[in-house]
This record gives sequence, C-alpha cells and structure tokens, in this order.
Amino acid sequence: MARLALLLLILLSPLASPQGSLPTQQKPDPPAGVITGVVVDGATGEAIPEAVVFLSASPAGPIGSQTRQLTDDRGRFAFVQLPGDASYTLSATKFGYLEGGYGRDAMPTDPLRSIPLKASEWISNIKVAIWKPGAISGAVRDESGEPVVGVVVRALKRVRIQGRDDFVAGPVTRTDDRGRYRLHTLPPGKYVVQVPSVQASVPASAKVGEADERFALRPRPIADEVLDLLDVDQAQRLAIGRYAVPPPPVNGEHWSYPVIFHPAATSVGDATTIELKFGDDRQNVDLTLTPVQSVRVSGVVDGPPETLRSLTVRLLPAGLENLGFGSEAATALVSSDARFTFLNVPAGQYTVDAPAQISELSITPPQIGPRKALPGPPTAPVTGASLQQTELLPGVTLTHFFSMSANAPATGRATVTVGNTDVTGVVVRMRAFGTMSGRVVIDPGSAPPADATPPRAALELDPAGGDAALSGAGRAVRADRIIPGDFSIMRIAPGPYWVRVQKQGIHASVWQVQSVSWNGRDYTNAPMEVGAGDAIDGVVVTVTTANPDLRGSVRDSDDLKADATMVIVFPVEQAQWKNTGLDPARMKTVAVSSTRAFVFPALPAGDYFIAAISRSFTETWREPAFLSRVAQQASRVTLTWGGKSTVDLTAAVIR
Repeated sequence: MARLALLLLILLSPLASPQGSLPTQQKPDPPAGVITGVVVDGATGEAIPEAVVFLSASPAGPIGSQTRQLTDDRGRFAFVQLPGDASYTLSATKFGYLEGGYGRDAMPTDPLRSIPLKASEWISNIKVAIWKPGAISGAVRDESGEPVVGVVVRALKRVRIQGRDDFVAGPVTRTDDRGRYRLHTLPPGKYVVQVPSVQASVPASAKVGEADERFALRPRPIADEVLDLLDVDQAQRLAIGRYAVPPPPVNGEHWSYPVIFHPAATSVGDATTIELKFGDDRQNVDLTLTPVQSVRVSGVVDGPPETLRSLTVRLLPAGLENLGFGSEAATALVSSDARFTFLNVPAGQYTVDAPAQISELSITPPQIGPRKALPGPPTAPVTGASLQQTELLPGVTLTHFFSMSANAPATGRATVTVGNTDVTGVVVRMRAFGTMSGRVVIDPGSAPPADATPPRAALELDPAGGDAALSGAGRAVRADRIIPGDFSIMRIAPGPYWVRVQKQGIHASVWQVQSVSWNGRDYTNAPMEVGAGDAIDGVVVTVTTANPDLRGSVRDSDDLKADATMVIVFPVEQAQWKNTGLDPARMKTVAVSSTRAFVFPALPAGDYFIAAISRSFTETWREPAFLSRVAQQASRVTLTWGGKSTVDLTAAVIR
C-alpha cells in the first residue's frame, strides 16, 4: 500500500513528465545540465514504461525541484535544469521488480555508479536497469490426481557453504482452492520445491490453547490456522491443521504423507533441481502427495533433568539439518521420564535434534513482497523468543529467531535410520554448553572513536564450519559492550569458533580483532575448539582501529571490462581457505567504483592474494578449488597494521 500511495503521488505530481513526451531536444542555457535515458529490464533489455526514477546528488547536495519522475511509454526519462559541476546517482523501481539503478548492470546488488555532470552538459543514453525476480508455480495433487487445497509449499535454494552443498530457506505459500501455488520474488539460483509435512505429537492430556507447568500449545501461523488434536492411542495425540492430514490406519498399518520434493521425491537428494535466472517464470512444477507406510521412532534423552523441561525434539530428514521450523518430519515433546515418541515416520535417514535454540540460513528477503516463515512445533514454549537477521553470505541471511528453552544448559543430536518397522531405543545424549571469558584490550596504536566514551563494541562467535545449527547457541551472543574490559560469552554449543567483533552496533565497522590468545597459544588465524561443558577462561582479545588501508584501480583486459568486476582478497596460506566461518575476516570483496577505483576499509594485517574478477562469481568465489585458479593470476600484497598499500589490477578472466 505504501508503494501504491507513492505511485499515486507521483502520478499526480507536477514533477512527473507526461507519458509519451520529453523536454525539447535543446540544451538548456548554462549553468544547468541535463541527464536523459531509459529504464530497461536488466535481463531482456526491454524498455520499462511507468517506472519510478529517483535522482540524488552524490555526495548529497542541492538538486532543484525535480527529484523523481515516471518513465514514458518507451521507458524514457529526462532530468533538466540540474546544477552543473556535480555528480548524480539514479535509481528506479516498479511494482513486480527489484529496485535497480544506473551501474547495476549485472545484478540488482551491484553498487550504484555516479554520473559526473558539468555545467551546460547534456548526458544522454543513460541506461538504468531494474530486475524482475524469478517465480515458480504449479499444482499439488494427491495419489488420486485430486488437487490438495491449503497445503504449505516452500522453495529451498541450493548453495555452497564451506565446500559443501547445503540448502537455505526460501519463500512459503499455500495452495489455493484449485491446489495451485506460486512462489515469487526468487533471486537467480538453483531451487528445489518442497511440500513440508510435520507430524507433531503431543501428550494425550494436551489441549490447544491450554498450558500446564511444563508446556503450552501455541500456534504461530504463516496465515490464519486452526489446530486440532487427533487421538492416536491412550498416550499420544497428533496435532493436525497445518499440513496434509495422514490417512487412517489400514489393517494395523499406519500411513502418512511424507515430506515431498518436486516431482514426487521423498528425499532432498532425489529432488529435481530448477535453475532460475532473472525474470524466469517456471510453470507446471507439480508435486504429487502419495501416502507411505510409517512407523514410530522412540527413545530417551540422556541429560540432566534441567535439560528436559519443556524440551521438544525434532526429527530432521537428511540434507535439511541446517534448516529451522517446518523442516522436520516429526516433532515430539519429551516426557518427564525423558522419553519421546515420533509418530508417522516414513523410511529414511534422519537426525534427532534436541535444540535449545533454532537458527537457519535463509534467502535474504527482497525489497518487494512479504516473507513468511513456517511455524514452530505447537509444544514449544516461547521463552526468550527473538528475531535477529544478519546477511553474511551474498544473498544469504542468518536468522536466529527462537529459543526453544532459554534455561536449557545443553543441546544434543543423534542419527537414526528408519525402515518399515518401529524403531526403539534411540538415545540422544545432551552435550553441555561451554563458556568463554577473558579480557578485551586495545592495541596501543589505536585511536578510539571520539564519540565513544568509553569506547564500545561487542564480541561474537562465528562457527568455523558455517553451521547454522551451531550459530543458534554460539553466534549473536554478546560480550560486555565496554572496551577495554572483561567479557563473558555463555551458552556456547560444542564446536570450533572464530572470535569476531560483532558486525552490528554503533562502532562495529571501526574495531576489528588484531589477535586472540589463550593458554600461550595464538588463535588469531585459527578457530578455538569449545568442548562440551568447557569453561575457557583467560582469553585475551586485542582489538584495534589501526586498520590497514588497501586501495587501487582496475584496468580493462581484452576479455573483461573493469566495470563488470569485483575485487577479492584472500589469504596466501591455503590452510586458511577452509573452515573460515560464515563471516571470514580475511576473505573479503568490494565493488569497483565508477572511476574504476576500489577501497578495502578494514582487513587484518597479513599476506594476501588480490584479483579483479567477474561479478558473476559473487556467490561462489570462496570455494577453495576456485581460489586455487584465481591464485595463478592474482597479485600479492602484504598489509601491516596502520599501513597503506596501493595495488593496480587488470581484470582477470577465470575459467
């Protein structure tokens, strides 16, 4: 509605040029300047009528009365009477498109480029690209070919993280009264389409909307929903209403609708991958739900009593271990005697997860359209629930959105293979959280920000393997915000971590870690292993503002223009190309400006490779095999704390 109101305002504004007309093709009298051009579809090159074009000065300065307008029926725009001897930027948008602008020629995440304008100058033929996201649509039918109404459909994007294939959560929708769905606002990439099916078991005494001292049934819907409870036996009930209702038992055999991936695969490894480009509209991506024989999986949680209170365990299919709510095949509330039972489980490979917190990697929400999430288990109490999002990888956001049990001191996982008979005796051993404490000191060569008294920052832990499951307990946990001073990080799930300065915060971009030491060992360029129940004390973290200054320029090569490149840096030591975490301190990329210059504002000191490569590698350039190829053409640079380095590069074509 806000965009519609803006559009109506512009349509009625005297600032908007009438459709089909342009100012006279005559240069204005000095000192005014003119910028004219056309808005085009970034994928097809076709002109876009009725797009909103915004003009701003770079750096900010007076422009005059004309700051926005609509393109005519041939996608044209004209900004006239502009102050000369200034630089301007152009951005544009339209319903159904991602925001774009001049300079975003390869993708909408490219940086805007400035347009230097002299007095009396007329700059014409400017192309401003906007980008239409992709979409996937189809139908969901049951085993009889009948449409399935109101079921959840979700897109999962295939990505590479730390040298492995993984999946990140995408948009969610429900089928309409014809059993049809449409997933939109999808960025380019490889996708699988999923119909989730979570079999949520609850104690027989549970009632929706009521709570006892141990748990509560609290629906958290993606839309209006009604949960009901289906009696299974004297001990268990099944929460229904969110997903396809399983068929009734036949001759003592239980059946369920399993998690399905297009077209009818029951495991993500067998799913058909759909590759999208900007503007692609893939239709007839249909899914078929077929009931399969299912069994019960039961076991115990081995841990201190305080870990069992309100604990809901999750049964995650193989390949979906790093995803959050809605990715389970089943959930179950752990009873007071530490036992749990999953109902209606199809054959397959699974991980039983006993989490204290939930995090997942998801597609970075686009500028258009709502982004809905799947609800959590109905038996999970809301204790310290939160929503924190940080974009770490290109187009991938870490979302930490729920505390399953704020007081649980441990977490656990176990793998299980399910066949055609009930599985009993599964043991999930809880591993106690660790803690880390120590002191933050300031490098003597630093100059703390003048407006920070005392200087402020925060520490966080970054899982070395890029595991979202570890990020839930080990990331986004703040240390004391006073520097220098003591810090303490609690509730760290067992695993290897890097110590970072938190990216978010008032001075996050100023400080960075200069060194990390503990027990006489240097962990500056190596992750720290936190074991179950470890109390790591005496860690010394030195932070600094004496950041190296690395800058330079990029020249065209015979096969690649500098305007189409990005500049990457990565360590010379190959051992530091792996287990770098989700936010590597020594592997960074920056854009090339309109003057073909680049600047890295904050890198740790050390020896680096540096290269200007095609922006088409934005999502994949951190792969070790790819870095090996880049290193053969890259330049080398040594950075020192507080030092300045300049490197001139030639655009490199990496095969």
